[in-house]
Amino acid sequence: MLHSGLRTAEVRSLKLPDIEWEAKRVRIVQSKGLKDRLVPLSEASIQALKSYLELCGPSDALPEYVFIFRHAPLTRTYCFERLQTYGKHCGFRARPHQLRHSCATLLLNAGAPVLSVQTILGHKQVNTTLAYARLYNGTVAADYYSAMNRVERQLTLPEDNMAEPPDIGQLIALADALHRDTLSPAQAEIVRTLRDGLSRLAEKDIAMV
Repeated sequence: MLHSGLRTAEVRSLKLPDIEWEAKRVRIVQSKGLKDRLVPLSEASIQALKSYLELCGPSDALPEYVFIFRHAPLTRTYCFERLQTYGKHCGFRARPHQLRHSCATLLLNAGAPVLSVQTILGHKQVNTTLAYARLYNGTVAADYYSAMNRVERQLTLPEDNMAEPPDIGQLIALADALHRDTLSPAQAEIVRTLRDGLSRLAEKDIAMV
């Protein structure tokens, strides 16, 4: 649910023939009255599924559903109750649907196109996908600067090519501004590394003067 954004109903109704091992994906059949869709599986999900199915025993002695409890398909409340139990042990409260929200957020903040995320989650409207996700401001800023740099290169006139690039001080200021924003741990580490490198470069320039 976290890696592929499946709904609880889709998890409960998933059947063994729906898993396409070679293609690393699952087929979701007629969820919520929508058309069927193919959802990619991460390597971690594939390994977890294989380990789980080995523990379940011979498939010919089990129901055709992927996930079972006491040799029967999962009930409507199973996922919710199990996550509540895990949450109590870990000291937090969580609901199964939050895993679906988190999948959208993680994919978008890792750079996945919103239309691809929409297809994976099976949303009719892209606004639903965006409502699921919480984009980090740092991600939005990075996307803006990346796109704007391309725009500026397209609009640059020949005489503008001699314009002065930003100096090291300006770059450090930009890194500091990004670091004050809401960044994911990975993004914050990249900014810290960038700033440290710029600072060392500035120190070398000063030493050479």
